[in-house]
Amino acid sequence: MVSSLLPSSLDALAPPFYPSMSWYSSITEDYYQERPHSPGKAGFVIADPVELLQEIPDEELFDPDFYPLSATEMQELEQVDEINEILAELELMEHQQELHYKLSEKTRELRSNSDEDAEIYNWMTRTTKAKSCSTKQQVHFQKKSFHNKPNTLHQPRSVK
Repeated sequence: MVSSLLPSSLDALAPPFYPSMSWYSSITEDYYQERPHSPGKAGFVIADPVELLQEIPDEELFDPDFYPLSATEMQELEQVDEINEILAELELMEHQQELHYKLSEKTRELRSNSDEDAEIYNWMTRTTKAKSCSTKQQVHFQKKSFHNKPNTLHQPRSVK
């Protein structure tokens, strides 16, 4: 037994407490067994009252013979239809705007790429022209130097 220095108001020698109500409530096992969703002893039981709701088909739901609509309800439905049409048009316009933006971005990208390709082509042609000009000038200088030399006379050799 653990002793404590603090004074306690609990009486260790008091008689045990037993609850007056048992663990089982007034609802009996028979009640649980007659519930429609009761899987028996193996699972849970839904003890709430179950109201079976059947789905109403759309034909009946919007048929004025089955469920008549008042004038305010008809006006409200027409307003909802108008709002839905406006929202559909807005969504279509947003989609078109998004496509237009993507197309303009792609066009801009292709133009920048074509500008880069043109720049690369210009650089390549410049370097090849510069190389060809430098080789032509060298050949040209060689010809000039060749022509500047005095030509030997081409005379037949004398036969001895």
